[in-house]
Amino acid sequence: MYPVGFAAATTWTGMIFMVGPSYAAQRPLAQWVPQGTLRNVPVRTDCKMTRHSVGVSLQPTLFYPYGAIFLCPERQREIDSLRPGASRFFLVHEYGHLALRTREEAVADRWAAKQLAMVPSEMGTLRAVLFYFVDEGTFFDPLYGTGFDRALRVARAAGIGEKEWPLPLVAYAKAQERRKANGTTMRLRLHDAYTNAAQMIIWIDGQPVGVLSNVDGEKLLQLPRLVPGQHLIQAYQVWLYHSEPSGMKSEVARRLQAECELTSTGRKLVVLDLRYNGPDGDILSIRADEVR
Repeated sequence: MYPVGFAAATTWTGMIFMVGPSYAAQRPLAQWVPQGTLRNVPVRTDCKMTRHSVGVSLQPTLFYPYGAIFLCPERQREIDSLRPGASRFFLVHEYGHLALRTREEAVADRWAAKQLAMVPSEMGTLRAVLFYFVDEGTFFDPLYGTGFDRALRVARAAGIGEKEWPLPLVAYAKAQERRKANGTTMRLRLHDAYTNAAQMIIWIDGQPVGVLSNVDGEKLLQLPRLVPGQHLIQAYQVWLYHSEPSGMKSEVARRLQAECELTSTGRKLVVLDLRYNGPDGDILSIRADEVR
């Protein structure tokens, strides 16, 4: 998780994401442990560093060549008091940011769920965090979605059968399927051969909707139903990258923003065209159009 308020703090190789010796040395072998170079990642306790969120991960820097993870014990205790064992998921989530070199919270959620699902003794962790997210319900964060969104993401990535889901999550999943069938989605399109990947937070008519990105593969953003007429589309915290076929990424620009008007007629797909003119002063422009 990266800092509250959508403020990214450092470069691609040193950015912070929200959530002694290596943590792997502190856990019983029966539990999940980081593999490969993740074993070298130091894990510290520092609530100021996490801004009193449960945790943050720092991508590799000269000072932390393998990256670093910071945890807030106060938040861990608070989470575990509600759903014992749930806070462990957030540590693995931060390892996901480091393992995949990604800013995307949904990607780190899925990675953590898949990792924990491979260890039978961690099923308790998965069930605890599943119920914790369901408890958060419709509380919305544009970087993560709702608590239900995160619960559904974890359940599906971990391969937890629907029969084991809390009933409110089953109902939410069915409602989401209906929404996808009847709602509107947004797709990102870039027009620069070099700047070919982007991530941003989309707001519509002054309300946060979610993350639109093609950094780790194209992902359509589900939008609320748009009534016919004019709508203000705003893109905040826009990060731009050049992505190689190998998956390696280099940062082009960060923390940009732009806005445009969309004239909606009620169609189900909106394409957001993004253009960037870096040499002329980090000029970013967007245009939104409905397509059939």
